[in-house]
Order: sequence, then C-alpha cells, then structure tokens
Amino acid sequence: MKEHFKRDAEIRKKPNRRNPEQGIALITVMLILALVSVLAVSSLESTMRDQQVAGVQMRNRVSFQAAEAGLATALVSVAGSNTPSLDQGSIGVAGDYPIGQPGYQLDPNIGTPVENLGAQPAPGMSLNINGNGPKFQLQLWRIHVEGTEPRGMNTRVEAAAAALWGS
Repeated sequence: MKEHFKRDAEIRKKPNRRNPEQGIALITVMLILALVSVLAVSSLESTMRDQQVAGVQMRNRVSFQAAEAGLATALVSVAGSNTPSLDQGSIGVAGDYPIGQPGYQLDPNIGTPVENLGAQPAPGMSLNINGNGPKFQLQLWRIHVEGTEPRGMNTRVEAAAAALWGS
C-alpha cells in the first residue's frame, strides 16, 4: 500500500506530465478575438463607404438646388422683359458654405440655353365682346440651367416655361 501512495506522490511531483486539455481556453479566446476583430474592421469599412455615398448624395442635392434656384430666377425675369434671362449667381449665405457657395448659370453646354418655343392663343382667356377686348396668348420657352457645387459637382435642369401676355 505504501508503494501505491509513493507512486501517486511521484506522479504528482513530475512537472513534465501535461493535461491534454491544457491551453484549449487560450486557443478559444484567440479565435473569438480574431472573429470580433474581423467584424469590427468590416463594419468600420461599411461605415466609411456609407459616409462617402452620403457625401456624394448631399453634393448632388446641393447642385440640384442651385440649378432650381437659377431656374426660378430665370422665370421671375420673364415678367419684366418678356424673355427669360439669367446671370451667374450663387445661393445661400456665404457663412453656411465654408468651402464656397453653390452657384447657377445658363447651361454652357447648350448652344441656345433659352429657346423661344413661340406663342399660342390662350383659349378661354380673351374678353372678346363684340369683336373688341384684350386677347391673351401664352409665350413658351425652354430654359437650360446648370447648378454647381463648390467641389465641382454639376447638375443640369431643363424646364419649359410659359407666360401669359395680353394685348
């Protein structure tokens, strides 16, 4: 019996005897850490791409709004001169745009950015009593405007406009 206890004591004293499960926890933790790292990097890349797409969409909206502002300015000018006109301009307050203000102009890529489409009678708009009275007509134009964003994004807008004129 003493030999049995002696042998057990010797086995316990041997430092080179290993447990077959020793180190499995370390490997498991390392694998989980690697998986979490891959997930973190992929979500970071996805977030950066989303921010880039949002920036492009915002710049596109700003240039479109600038083109719309130029179109509205051209339409307002019809009332005074019977022909739409548009000088280069900008929108917004300078402090709102630290890089530069969005602007608009007649589209330089179109040969005739303000095209007269002619006049036509405006049915039902004449006060013709006994052959006399004012006669109304619609004057039509096609207007091409380009909006620009400070970083270089451009948007082109084409619109047909009409003005009611009486004689």
